[in-house]
Amino acid sequence: MVSWRNNLNSMQEKAVTTYEGPVMVVAGAGSGKTSVLTKRIAHLILNLGVPKDAVLAITFTNKAALEMKTRLYELLEFNTHTMWISTFHSMCVRILREHIEHLDYHKHFQIVDDDDTLQIIKSLMKRHGVDAKIMAPHSIKNYVLKIKTDEARMQNLEQPMREIIEIIYPAYQKQLKDNNLVDFDDLILLTIRLLEDFPEIQKRYHRQFEYILVDEFQDTNTVQYRLIRALVNEKKNVFIVGDEDQSIYAFRGANIENIQRFKRDYHPVNTIVLEQNYRSTNTILKAANAVIKENKNRIKKNLFSTKGDGDKIVFFKAYSERDEVEYVAETIRLLVRSGIDYQSIAVLYRTNNTSRLFEEVFMQKQLPYLIYGNTSFFKRKEIKDLVAYLRLIINPHDDYSFMRVVNEPRRGIGAKTIETLSRNAEHAGLSIYETLVQDKSSLSKGVLNKINHFITLMQSLQKHFDTVHFNQFIDDLLERIGYLKMLQNDDKGDVRLENMLEIKTMFKEAENSYDVDDKTTVLLYMLEDIALKSQEEKEKDPNSVSLMTLHAAKGLEFDVVFMVALEKGIFPQHRHYDSLESIEEERRLMYVGVTRCKQQLYLTNASQRYLYGSLTQNLDTPFIQDISPTLLQLEGLNKERMKTTLRYTQDYQQTQVYKERLKAITKTNENHLDKGNKVNHKVFGIGVVVSVNNDQCVIAFSHPHGIKTLMKDHPSISKV
Repeated sequence: MVSWRNNLNSMQEKAVTTYEGPVMVVAGAGSGKTSVLTKRIAHLILNLGVPKDAVLAITFTNKAALEMKTRLYELLEFNTHTMWISTFHSMCVRILREHIEHLDYHKHFQIVDDDDTLQIIKSLMKRHGVDAKIMAPHSIKNYVLKIKTDEARMQNLEQPMREIIEIIYPAYQKQLKDNNLVDFDDLILLTIRLLEDFPEIQKRYHRQFEYILVDEFQDTNTVQYRLIRALVNEKKNVFIVGDEDQSIYAFRGANIENIQRFKRDYHPVNTIVLEQNYRSTNTILKAANAVIKENKNRIKKNLFSTKGDGDKIVFFKAYSERDEVEYVAETIRLLVRSGIDYQSIAVLYRTNNTSRLFEEVFMQKQLPYLIYGNTSFFKRKEIKDLVAYLRLIINPHDDYSFMRVVNEPRRGIGAKTIETLSRNAEHAGLSIYETLVQDKSSLSKGVLNKINHFITLMQSLQKHFDTVHFNQFIDDLLERIGYLKMLQNDDKGDVRLENMLEIKTMFKEAENSYDVDDKTTVLLYMLEDIALKSQEEKEKDPNSVSLMTLHAAKGLEFDVVFMVALEKGIFPQHRHYDSLESIEEERRLMYVGVTRCKQQLYLTNASQRYLYGSLTQNLDTPFIQDISPTLLQLEGLNKERMKTTLRYTQDYQQTQVYKERLKAITKTNENHLDKGNKVNHKVFGIGVVVSVNNDQCVIAFSHPHGIKTLMKDHPSISKV
């Protein structure tokens, strides 16, 4: 049997053996939190005689739960499969299977996933006469699920959204109940109802669970926190492991305030900080510490390692984005020749569209790569849709492209109609377009109107292509075909739009590569390149470089990490500048990226790059400014910027302006605002407060600014 005391440092051992009352372990990146969790459970069972069913451990992924059970099997040497070690949802299913009949469900309920939910929403829209042109099914689904966990949100909806949700939401809930179905939110919400509304059930689990452990506590949302509170008994033997500095999922509903709430609700809390890192060199950790210490609302800690200082962090500044990617590719070649495996290397970026150029260059240089947690740029749906529209602009007889986009976005042209059009064209030996021009007798009047509208739209776009700059054409195309409106109802719409606008940069590159003046010819070359690159996607070698966003990298580690496109406006993005909370989350994202690296870290950016077809010159991300120059090895254009080891003061003067602005955001302006108050903003002008939530407020400004969510005490705001 493996001893649970093996390889524990003093703070880890304290975390394992402090078992009475509420305990909060602040576990820095790479500090061995999984080891602490599993060895604590082993200690409770082996040394304190706690029954294995009296321990409840909750984590966020099935992979993490399996890892804990596997490690516990080595420590306990008995079957850990039936232990209460699981995700939130799996734990709730286990409780509901036994007690859900109290809520008038049958115990053999079925669970619906996101796709099932969307289909139910679509059928309800049809039944209640809700037009998808007014509000898309995907958007209704998102609102329904948000309101399910917080019904107060209904009051903040504007018409006609509110009227639609007031119809669909209760109908959706009834449909689930009538068919003995539950969705993923129900799993938690119904479990909370059981515990809060049926005291005898709550007492049963209070008696059973003597010790509760929660992993990744910084990622819990408000409902999950409420569930934990309902499960903790009067002894309050609850043990949480978390790290505010790695809270990067606010967009998924994670509430970083839960850590502060825990300290208030379970006061006094025994707080243990794990600072010894087992992953990275001290140089990397010093950089991470320097970046994250700029965040104000955090429990302070200082990561350190016994691995030594290691190599300096390479900070390479390229002339252009192409030079940056070439540098990364060539450096990877050299690293592999020195004995590093491809799979030990990762390229991390802030936005999905950054992957496009890396994919192109890696394909050219035959460097194996994997897009982690996402689809290759060239195979993303929105890119394939846009490419199909562009192909139709050049060639209206392209049947494949016609069938792909004639009902994308939805125009009420169903699959049966498309099948009929295709069959008629095949019989006539013509393209679908030619067939429609010659004979439309097989179509009903309603369908014919929709088809005619699409053909007229495409003809107008063909003419428009010849009269405006390509960048303007793409903007107009997305507007006219209705894709922009569709993306507004998509929770990933911003990301998909960024991907589509990358086509502008691709066109500019094609213009520069081919010595032709004709716009149509340039477009043909570009579309040909895209087709070839998409075709080059082969079965992937597991020994490949990982390309991924910083969000996708959390929980992973690599010997070598390249953090790329580190420029102000890209990371952090412009839209995050006016919110302290957003800036702090962006800084946590930088911290997560840095701490993925074990041995050698590369930070790269470019002096200038094409963004959405326009040449831009961006400052370095201000997060690099936080890192001491003594930790950096400057390469590329940086060598010209620094002749000594002093900070690059001249080039960073504008960044200091940014820091002053950030300080201004944190100043207390003491705006005592309430709903209905009129305010004046230095940029947006006069507005009316729609709602106030803690330190944030929602303000409606006049056109073109619209509704903004801002810090209540932001110095730019003054109460009228």
